[in-house]
Amino acid sequence: MNATEPVPGPVSWSGEPAEFDDYAAEYQGGLDNPVKRMMGSSPDQFIAVKTRWLMRREPKLRTGSLAVLDYGCGVGSLMRVMAETGARAEFTGCDISTGMLRQVEKRWRPALGKTPVLAPQQGARTPFADGQFDIATVSAVLHHVPVEERPAVYAELGRVLKPGGRLYIFEHNPRNPLVRYVIARTPIDRNAILLDETEVRHGLLDAARYDLDTDYLMFMPPGMALLRPVDRALAWLPLGAQYVVVARKPV
Repeated sequence: MNATEPVPGPVSWSGEPAEFDDYAAEYQGGLDNPVKRMMGSSPDQFIAVKTRWLMRREPKLRTGSLAVLDYGCGVGSLMRVMAETGARAEFTGCDISTGMLRQVEKRWRPALGKTPVLAPQQGARTPFADGQFDIATVSAVLHHVPVEERPAVYAELGRVLKPGGRLYIFEHNPRNPLVRYVIARTPIDRNAILLDETEVRHGLLDAARYDLDTDYLMFMPPGMALLRPVDRALAWLPLGAQYVVVARKPV
């Protein structure tokens, strides 16, 4: 399915209508929370922290040679900001919310290149082939997935990655008290269940063999460019507002 084709009705993790459809048209990355607005003036500033980290880790994203899946892509913000940063990958996005998927094309400017290929998920399951993608990203998705359904997500991500493919899971860090405060007061996160990076690592290893690594992000307000070196220096410290678990699938 491409972005110009009609998208069928919503399916959520549990089979009920996707709650995220209600937020799709006006979705602004949680900036309806006043504390988060104090840390950054736009959702893209928060996403750009992840994007810069990814571009350093995966310089071939600039070459157009990589097939990239953004799993649970929402309105496509991570893919869009990656493209604005210079990524020229073959982007594909999927989500349980068809309302969110409809927003991807609306927010994708022609200057960014080809609109991502889009597909709805059936719960954790995607319509993609085994071993289709070089890279998969999962950004602030797992805390919305019921705990008992997370193993199916890990299994699906392993299925669609190529041998040697890389998986990047970005999540809110529950060890950070400000994160817990903001999540508890953000409407779209009303059903969120935060998870520590150790849960992600164990879940991945229960699903497949991976080489794993973890970095911590967002120690400083994302709009303060002069403080970016501080963030990079503290990547080992498990108190950043976000973390990323990196999983490399064996060849």
